[in-house]
Amino acid sequence: MKSGRLDPVAVLPLACLALLTFLICMTRYADYDLWWHLQLGETIFSSHSLPSIDTFSYTAAGRHQFTGEWLADFIIFLTFHTAGFLGLNLLKALLLFVTFTFLFLLMKNSSKGAKGAALAAVITLVIVLFSVRFRLFVRPYLFSLPFLAFYLYMLGRWRSELRDRYIYLLPAFMLLWANLSVGVVFGLFLLGVATLLDIFERKTWQLIPVLILSIAASLLNPESWKLYTLAFDLTSDPYRALVGEYQPITRDILFGSGLRYTLCFQLLALGGALYFILCRGWKNLFYLIIFSFLLYETFRQVRLVELFSIAAAPCFFLLLMRISSFLPEISAKRMLHAAIALSVALLALIPSSVFNSPVYAFGVGPKAGAFPEGALRFLQENSVSGRMFNSYGYGGYALWRDKERKVFIDGRYRRVYTPAEYGGYKAAIDSADGWRAAEQKHCFDYALLEYDMLSQRFPSHLLTNPDWALVYWDNHSLVYLKRTPERAALINRFEYRTARPTFLDLSYLDQYRGERLNGALSSLEREVALNPDNQYVLLARIYLRYQLGKLYLPQIKADLEKVLTIKPDFAMKHSALAMVLAASGEPERAKREVEQALRLNPLDDAALAQAKGMGIQVKIPKGSIPGHP
Repeated sequence: MKSGRLDPVAVLPLACLALLTFLICMTRYADYDLWWHLQLGETIFSSHSLPSIDTFSYTAAGRHQFTGEWLADFIIFLTFHTAGFLGLNLLKALLLFVTFTFLFLLMKNSSKGAKGAALAAVITLVIVLFSVRFRLFVRPYLFSLPFLAFYLYMLGRWRSELRDRYIYLLPAFMLLWANLSVGVVFGLFLLGVATLLDIFERKTWQLIPVLILSIAASLLNPESWKLYTLAFDLTSDPYRALVGEYQPITRDILFGSGLRYTLCFQLLALGGALYFILCRGWKNLFYLIIFSFLLYETFRQVRLVELFSIAAAPCFFLLLMRISSFLPEISAKRMLHAAIALSVALLALIPSSVFNSPVYAFGVGPKAGAFPEGALRFLQENSVSGRMFNSYGYGGYALWRDKERKVFIDGRYRRVYTPAEYGGYKAAIDSADGWRAAEQKHCFDYALLEYDMLSQRFPSHLLTNPDWALVYWDNHSLVYLKRTPERAALINRFEYRTARPTFLDLSYLDQYRGERLNGALSSLEREVALNPDNQYVLLARIYLRYQLGKLYLPQIKADLEKVLTIKPDFAMKHSALAMVLAASGEPERAKREVEQALRLNPLDDAALAQAKGMGIQVKIPKGSIPGHP
């Protein structure tokens, strides 16, 4: 990187990085909070005023609605209103491009024209991209990414003796940031650290007026000082460990199921630590303080991974530059070859990380099965009204999708809802007593519930509650109605009486033996007809039909093949199909299904039992069995 212009060697890798970044931003949406941000933005757009009072829920109706991030909500809605979900993806890509531009300029300035710096910068940005990827939700905090990178760049220039007058523009940018995201507190933190270091290291007071004006500018938002208290409340919240993004980083997040999300974060943290320890980076107190503080806060709440990644980028880059200084001199020709190789590597990442990702769905629009569209359609088509209890994650989508339907709770925790209210919601999910207390207090008479195999947040106590009837059930959501005379006809028409939402535990069907078996199967036929794509009801029918022997093997096989197309990553489906195939005289295909079941779950009992008879050698991963290494 030569000062003042872009190194030609960097053009191709940067273009490939831009393409990779753009494609990674082209994902479908499964974020619960997007919807209430859209609704707030639409309210601002249509009313030409800020929605300072809650009108979306009945539990907090009339209470103050936090509006400190109004500008971000307005921009998000305006983007959606103009260009739909594609526009939101493009907005996400634009904010990342701006962020990476300032990080690249920051690294360019700190490299002092060293050869290979451009490639080291691209490598660093790739790691940052994959580190922040699992946090790329279109929410107000996303606007904090380019602002944080911009402040790092401007303060980096200032501390490198490039003391230009543009530093006095920071209060104006602080005013903008303060109306976009509560992440503005980290901008003030950066500026405060730089000011204190200027005073104690350089004996200069030039940044003090910039800091004072920036503090004043940050207070020029509808919430004034409450912008800071919200950030602090979220950091110290009593339910922080239960609300996904506020939870602390655990061993499982680092090395267990979360490794696929946090590997690049760990690389940045390790690289930054090595820079400070081995490369005497501790002399740069500005980077050391920022890196240490944000790393500490990230371990306290995982949602700060993206801000830490941006702050860690220059430290990781300087480590790469230090390592490259020990390498022999590289000719211009070999540098070009290295740039081409890096570009090819970036392009090679696209198929697996974009188009074939097991986690991120490439495309535009909501992710299939992420939201209760079918359940809300059922409520509308059957004119179900009254007071609704809803799962926390479904509240935002419900208030956006059906604007006349008031919610019990949604993702505006600490912005509208209090810890006590979240505690009451959690108690209602966890226990029959908590449900009864919430029902008496809020008088709700129907429920829209999440039915997620991974989290299993479904209130299982409803299975034995005689006052509530299950009337709608698909693969990710449920509707329960309270039994009242007015709803007797609707319940009689749609109630599930045999199949029960117990996820993959079908042992409750063991009660149907002998003479009761045919009656239960007849009931299940009706329940399958209510929603032929409900895999759980189909699995219940398979379970009961299997009790009748070989007569039903063709129907069982057809049902299993159908449920496998709905969600193929359940090991028990493959092991069950293997049993049917073996009984139907298809041993080779049965063997393949057992092998697939063991790949998905090495401890699947049915697969293990069949593997022994088929001569399949089973390797159980270390640590899979509790108490055994």
